[in-house]
Amino acid sequence: MKVIFKLSIVVLLLGMVSCRDTKKEDAESQAVVEKIETMETEVEEISDNLEAEEKELEEALKELDSI
Repeated sequence: MKVIFKLSIVVLLLGMVSCRDTKKEDAESQAVVEKIETMETEVEEISDNLEAEEKELEEALKELDSI
């Protein structure tokens, strides 16, 4: 019985340690996801700005061509 009891305590401790590691990994993963979402938002803003500038340049080019 002592062996079974010791073995069950070891298994319980390993389970607790592994759960703690999972929580840390989840927190780190969430932080990485937030960084990626922030970067995606910035990329979208830059893309929108570039498209607006492209339209302005095309209009300016059309004006120059009409001269």
